[in-house]
Amino acid sequence: MLAGNAIAILNSRLAAIAQTPGADLSGLAVAVYERNTVIYDYVWGYRTIDAPAPAHNLSVTLDTKFRIASISKTVTTLAVMQLVEAGRLDLDADVSNYLGWRLRNPHWPETPITTRMLLTHTSSLRDGAIYAFPLPVTLASVFQPDSPYGAPDAHFAAPCAGTDCAPGRYFAYCNLGFGVMGTLIECIAGERFDLYVDRHILAPLGIDASFNVCSLSDAGFAELATLYRRQRDGVWDAGAPWCAQVDDYGGIRPAPLAGLDAYVPGVNGTLFSPQGGLRISARDLLAVMKLFLDGGQGAHGRVLAPATVQQILTDQWRFDPGLGNGDPYGGLMRAFGLGLHHIINAPADRFGPGDRIIAAPSPQLWGHTGDAYGLLSAMLFDPARDLGFVYIIGGTGCDPETYKGTYSGFYRWEEQIQTALFDTLLSAYYR
Repeated sequence: MLAGNAIAILNSRLAAIAQTPGADLSGLAVAVYERNTVIYDYVWGYRTIDAPAPAHNLSVTLDTKFRIASISKTVTTLAVMQLVEAGRLDLDADVSNYLGWRLRNPHWPETPITTRMLLTHTSSLRDGAIYAFPLPVTLASVFQPDSPYGAPDAHFAAPCAGTDCAPGRYFAYCNLGFGVMGTLIECIAGERFDLYVDRHILAPLGIDASFNVCSLSDAGFAELATLYRRQRDGVWDAGAPWCAQVDDYGGIRPAPLAGLDAYVPGVNGTLFSPQGGLRISARDLLAVMKLFLDGGQGAHGRVLAPATVQQILTDQWRFDPGLGNGDPYGGLMRAFGLGLHHIINAPADRFGPGDRIIAAPSPQLWGHTGDAYGLLSAMLFDPARDLGFVYIIGGTGCDPETYKGTYSGFYRWEEQIQTALFDTLLSAYYR
């Protein structure tokens, strides 16, 4: 455990990060886990902000539920791999066989797209302007020539001179692929994506979280965070009040999605944003992390077999600067397993900054990050040491694109949080 003076130093450093002039945060939650114990936690700021009446602001706690952005993909991956383990889904089979309609990149019409490709962002799918489609849109219709969401070409890579972008050949981070997998889960299970995940993944973990905000318990909904940015009329302004971006319900549960009672599972699994729509707390993210560290075991039942977890945590793609076999996402993504990001301590190169956690040579960690609606988040862990951490930023006071990291593809706040954790606590585990 941390000594009292080390706790005070770490608390002070995190508070200074949260209150950076011109780049402050609306809220912050941090937790560190080691060998079945939460060895450090810290919260700061507010989950809801009432600018006219600050006395009504509600503070962030470890149980505050945030729309966690792309860390959601790890939970969607668990649902996919559960079906693979049960023999109901083949990682290397054509997903068209499960969807009931033909999904093909029109530039490579004879090359099947597989679940493995979707999980590893090598499917050749690309994100358009949106990748979560409202009712009554069907996902199949999105890929039709007359789709209002863009011609089929808008959702796929095109041939590029000197680069092999065919399905299975090139990494390009893609949210739409997880919407396809949400639909795939529904087709196989015959159940709505959010309900399947609630029953088969989140319940065995013993956590109050959901891709459907209406499914949170009363206590969970009371802890729901609004995500913020300091913006005025949609423009970043460090001097502006905090502007709500998403989940601004004022403590009143929203009505269920119109038309959901008549929804047929398997028609459009993007409805609940499998790529980013999970509402979950820092404390419960530790339970998700613990599942990977404990070989698939949850607090209330086994979710996956140890061999399946090991399969997830095995590199499926690594960036090769010589081959240019992918887009490393601003330098941050250099290796990927099945649905999880592998941070491999790569240095900067001509493709961008590296993926180091700290400025010095860093540990290789697994997990995922998140970035949406003002939120920045990470769940990163070291299976060999049974160690990991999460942090959730509920809103940033300036545009993250103007506050880049100094040594990595992370944003500056993230670098500073990670460095503070390693300086005061985590470096002791790597001596």
